Amino acid sequence: MKFATSFRCAAKHFLRLALLVAAMPVQADDLAGILARIETAYGVLGEVRTIRQTGRTFSKLRGEGAMERLWAAPDRFRIRLDYPTGTELRRMAGERAWQGAEPKAGPFLQAMRLQAARSRLPWNLLATDRVSWLGSRTEADGRTIHTLVLALEPPLRLVVDVDAASARVLRSIGTGIGNLEFVTEFGEFRRIGSHLVATREEHYAMGRQIGRSLVEGLDFPPDPGDQAFVPPR
Repeated sequence: MKFATSFRCAAKHFLRLALLVAAMPVQADDLAGILARIETAYGVLGEVRTIRQTGRTFSKLRGEGAMERLWAAPDRFRIRLDYPTGTELRRMAGERAWQGAEPKAGPFLQAMRLQAARSRLPWNLLATDRVSWLGSRTEADGRTIHTLVLALEPPLRLVVDVDAASARVLRSIGTGIGNLEFVTEFGEFRRIGSHLVATREEHYAMGRQIGRSLVEGLDFPPDPGDQAFVPPR
C-alpha cells in the first residue's frame, strides 16, 4: 500500500502544480542545474544512438521470463519478453508498430512511444529542449522532489520525479492515452560499467501493479539497422 499512498500524494501535488505553474516563474538556470546534476549522477554519455537493456520481467498475468529492450535513434524500439507461455515481441519504427507480426496503431503505438521514452531515462532528458520543470514538492519523509515534464509526440508526456538530494529518477508517469496513466517506480540503484542504473522497476497501470522488471545489463551497441525493428517479410 506504500505505492498507493505515494501515488495519490504525487497525483495531488501534480494537479496542484499544474494549476499553479502559470504563476511560477521558472528560470532556465534552475532547470539546467537539475539536468547537470542528473548527468553527473548517472554518467556522461554524449550523443546516444542506441541503448540496450537486458534482465528479467515479472508479469502478474504471464509469469517470469527474460527481457530485452532495444532503442535506436531516432524513434525505433523493440522489446522482447520470454514468458513461460511464449515469447511476446513488440516493435516500433517511426509511425509503425507491431505486436508479433501484426501491425498495430492508435493506443498500441502510443504506448510503445511512452515505453521507449521511459527506457531512455534519464538520458533523453539531457538531449532535448522539450523538457520543462513543473515545480518541486516535499514528500512526507522530508525529501524534496523535482517534477520534470518531457513532451513527446502530442498528446503524450512523461512526467518524471527526481530526488533533489541524489538527482536520481524515482518515478515516471506516462500520460496522453485517454485517461490512462502508466507509472514506473525506480529503485535498487547500482553501477553497471560507468553508469548508474535503476535495476528494479515496479510497473503500474491506473494505480494497480501489473509487474516489475529487473535490469541486469546495460550497453550501447552499434545500430543494428531497421531490420531489427520490423517483422521479417
